[in-house]
Amino acid sequence: MRKVVGILAPITVILAAWVLAAKAESFSDVTQTLITVIPYVIALLAVFMSIWYQNSNSFYLVCFILVSYIFISVSQKHLPMLVEAVTMLSILFPVNTIWLSFSKERGILSTYGRNKALIIAAQLIWVFINIRIKSNVPLDQGIEQVYIGIKVPALILYILAVGILLSCYILRNRYMDLIYVAVLISSIIAFYLSNRIVLASIFISAIFVIMVIAMFDVSYSLAFYDTLTGVLSRRALEQELLKLGDRKYIIAMVDLDYFKKINDSYGHDIGDEVLKMVASVLNKTLQKAKVFRYGGEEFVVLFVGRGYNEVMKQLELVRRTIEKRPFIIRSDNRPVKKPDEPAKYSKSKGKGKINITVSIGLAQKTDSLKTSYDVIKKADEALYKSKQSGRNCITSA
Repeated sequence: MRKVVGILAPITVILAAWVLAAKAESFSDVTQTLITVIPYVIALLAVFMSIWYQNSNSFYLVCFILVSYIFISVSQKHLPMLVEAVTMLSILFPVNTIWLSFSKERGILSTYGRNKALIIAAQLIWVFINIRIKSNVPLDQGIEQVYIGIKVPALILYILAVGILLSCYILRNRYMDLIYVAVLISSIIAFYLSNRIVLASIFISAIFVIMVIAMFDVSYSLAFYDTLTGVLSRRALEQELLKLGDRKYIIAMVDLDYFKKINDSYGHDIGDEVLKMVASVLNKTLQKAKVFRYGGEEFVVLFVGRGYNEVMKQLELVRRTIEKRPFIIRSDNRPVKKPDEPAKYSKSKGKGKINITVSIGLAQKTDSLKTSYDVIKKADEALYKSKQSGRNCITSA
């Protein structure tokens, strides 16, 4: 449900902006003036949120868009300046969006963040200088044309950027890629309508609203998703348990066997990768259940409205899948990409493999187990029995 809402949200914002733009020029002068001010207000909110969550990519993209809007606004009365601003910004916009979408998050004020700031600032100074040069060009054409338009190179860059981001969204399933696509679509409309500042303001506002939505998604992810494994967090589990009421459900506790030994023998980095692998198997195998990281190497799986036999069958599939899927420890000299010559690739072998197993305990809601916490406690007791029984097995309370 969250994924569907996440997809619909930016689309809805763009459609709402389009509907508003269709009527905007019939509004009163006071309303139109207010519309041109709104982008600044929403931009400040987006800047504040990106600083709060230390999201440098969103911060610098919002700053670039905000200054771009200022350039467009101050160039309204001189067409050569406006054309120059739109020409340059429409080229830089898709390039910056792609660049920032692939940039790693390392904070706004870090060295990496400051380098981003220098690149964005240099671009904007370059645009400003060129706009100022065009201020001396005589005005021999009226500004009352339907739209400014953008040059073919910029249009090609937009098409490439949208194609790359959509491909990345499909392959990586990363929400920000979809957000950047929506931002690009809104920006190209704003550039086309840049000589009609009220309409441009509406679509610039839409961009900032979309960025704020992205920040709320970041906030939700930090609060309810485990940053290491990508599954739901313990806080999300606590909220989910409050919603259960008298519904029929089963809770399973899944614990990695000898996980401390893995950390001690191979290091915490390998341990983290093992946790990610197990979480991935749980998510892919148990698609009709919710998976939560409970703490350390322990996961909780919540089955709502599922029969006991069905749940046991799914958990057994998980246990066998993990048991049969050894974790390969990569060699230090393993290349990032597979070489063209197989002989070279064969020299880079892994350090070895770890056979991973899990122990599982489960309990279901009954008249004697009245609360969800009673069910979890019973499932934890069943897990302890699995450990005592030799591990790599399932025990039902």
